[in-house]
Amino acid sequence: MPFKDPDPSDPNMLVGVVLAANAEATRDMAYVFAEEFARMGYTREQLLWLFKNPFYGGAYGAYRTLGENETLAIIDECMAAWGNIKITVQDVQTVQAVQIVPISDTAPSDSPPPRSRGRARRGVEQSAAGERLEPMECVSSEHSKPRRKERN
Repeated sequence: MPFKDPDPSDPNMLVGVVLAANAEATRDMAYVFAEEFARMGYTREQLLWLFKNPFYGGAYGAYRTLGENETLAIIDECMAAWGNIKITVQDVQTVQAVQIVPISDTAPSDSPPPRSRGRARRGVEQSAAGERLEPMECVSSEHSKPRRKERN
């Protein structure tokens, strides 16, 4: 579908609609833009640049409708309320080098020897103490026993 022409019956087709707005709605929209970016740490100059930049369609439209003086008044009001936030990045404290402790210093003398890295034999496991453990059979109920297929 994305490589073909739009289908009018497609429920996911993107549709844009223009709604009429009065000057008060445009002013409220400019307040929202200014407040949001002021809370993110933008300066007065950065906010004014945002309103003058056509890439930001909503803010640019409000700037063109309201004019520079009204837009600056909105920016100044939002900066007075939210412009005190300063974001700083601090360097992370240097972590001390990790000390490697030999295994012989940490393992108790009565601990079992480490298991070999080889492949374990099927059906036979060992406990932590090195004892052989035989596989257990399930004795709980009839449903938990695996059923085998009969050979003909």
